[in-house]
Amino acid sequence: MIHYVTGFMFSEDKKHVALISKLQPSWQKGKLNGIGGKIETGETPQQAMAREFAEEAGIKTQPEEWKLFTVLTRPDAYQVNFLYTHDDSVYSAKSIEKEIVDIYEAHLLPDNVIYNLRWLIPMALDEHLRFDSPIEIMEMREHS
Repeated sequence: MIHYVTGFMFSEDKKHVALISKLQPSWQKGKLNGIGGKIETGETPQQAMAREFAEEAGIKTQPEEWKLFTVLTRPDAYQVNFLYTHDDSVYSAKSIEKEIVDIYEAHLLPDNVIYNLRWLIPMALDEHLRFDSPIEIMEMREHS
């Protein structure tokens, strides 16, 4: 199983979020997603998120700044750890690699976002939710 992180850096006022325009994998091409990548051996999700955010958006953060709120697992395939943080340095996010990083309105997401961001982002922003431990979601395989 491959382990990934996907992170959402929101502005302090929670109005804006950094997203990345994906080139790969093919099913994500041209779509917006949170910033992230694979968790390397020995890394916690928070360490991987801080590393990936620096690599892809040029913003250095500390692992403890990232809050793990959801873990989505497709058995025998992958596990994605979703994290968020609030920091106005989001406005200095820039594209480091080929994929374009930009700032979007968190409550008015563009049409081309990955489908699950439509519920993950509002969940991360919901002030009435406490994430003492992450919500675990099991993704089911599609029927053939």
